Amino acid sequence: MQNQGSIGPATVAQLLQTMQQDRATGTLSLESAGHQCALHFLFGHLFHAVSDGEEGEAAVLSALDWTSGEYTFNPRAKLPPEETINSSTEDLLSRWRGQTAEAASGPPVRPETTASFHPEKRAELVAAPPPATYQSFATNTEDRDDGDWLDSISGRPAAVPEEDMSDIPPFQTPMPQTTPPVMRSAVPTQPAGVGSPTPARTTAPNQSGTATVRPPVRPVAPTAPPPKPVAGATRSQLSVLIPMPAGEALHSGLKASFLNFPMLLKTLSQDRFSGFVSVHGEGEDRGRGHILFRGGDVIQAQQRADGTYRRGKAALQEVARTVAQGHGLIDAVELPAELMASVASLIVAATAFVNLPARIVDFEALLEYIGDQRVSGGVLVSQGDQVAVALLTDGSVKGSYGSSVPELVDGAQVAATACAEREARIDVVAAPAQPLAALDLTEIG
Repeated sequence: MQNQGSIGPATVAQLLQTMQQDRATGTLSLESAGHQCALHFLFGHLFHAVSDGEEGEAAVLSALDWTSGEYTFNPRAKLPPEETINSSTEDLLSRWRGQTAEAASGPPVRPETTASFHPEKRAELVAAPPPATYQSFATNTEDRDDGDWLDSISGRPAAVPEEDMSDIPPFQTPMPQTTPPVMRSAVPTQPAGVGSPTPARTTAPNQSGTATVRPPVRPVAPTAPPPKPVAGATRSQLSVLIPMPAGEALHSGLKASFLNFPMLLKTLSQDRFSGFVSVHGEGEDRGRGHILFRGGDVIQAQQRADGTYRRGKAALQEVARTVAQGHGLIDAVELPAELMASVASLIVAATAFVNLPARIVDFEALLEYIGDQRVSGGVLVSQGDQVAVALLTDGSVKGSYGSSVPELVDGAQVAATACAEREARIDVVAAPAQPLAALDLTEIG
């Protein structure tokens, strides 16, 4: 859309639809006949509006009626922290069209049912007796002095005196008969190991004095242990910043000082966004953080700044604190949900091989061994700040990418090429077996 133009009969409605379709971020300013209205958007979501004496949805509905004037759109305007609009653009336009149609049709015509329009019907209504259910306001005929004549000429039945119900016991709902639950005493046992003999049946006296046979406790086989770290591994988790693959950029280079960051995260969550939000420093600041989404849930976060690496809730809070200070540039990149789950699992993966010198490793033989072990996770090849990743699923390589080659390609070629660097190091990590739990956005502080 153009950043400025004239307002016509349906221009404001068309602008709202265009802003949503383009997932625009910024402030749309309207002016008509001396009146002004500011509409604030974040990724196409209209979250705040203010005009002369009105704000929120009321201001939007009023502006939709404007048929002349001018509009300007500023994509770099600082977004306000207020949120006064909860309805979607479609709901607002639907309500506005309904109000417009109702106003065009005029006030509703009342049906001609009064006796003044139907003299014959009037006579019938006067002659007909009132319904039998009618009761006088007086409950005692002796109290009706000058009103008795009205009952006599109208055919209205006399009031029925109240019935004395004091001798009727109050209604009581019988309580259901319940049987108290039988408490079973647990027999403390030690879990039997694999291959140990099956415990014998045990008996215990019950209330009747006879013996009750308890079923044997079956041994539970322990789960398979994760791969043991080898080759000098001393950490259960890595501290390298996992690079993000390339995707469709919704926005790039948004200044943190212009952005309502909590509103950004909330909007992406409502849109069931899958991808990541990247926050990186400007100039000499090399700090960077990532917030990873899958289907609207924040499934992981990582951040590195001043030599410190954070993940999870701590990273999410630190990224939010940095943006709140107005530092950094923000990108939002959309990616498939399955790919985001694989990348997020690398951040919390357990290490199987750590810090292997790439120049002494047969990379093809390593991949063959990983395939035999059916490892899900990734192979990371790093040298300084540059990291190449080969994603693994049940031992198979599903693709590779890197800091300098962010496009995801088939096979492990990107990681294999990075191994040619003399100082490159290889880490193999195994992803958690369970799906990652979502992080709570209310805890970002």
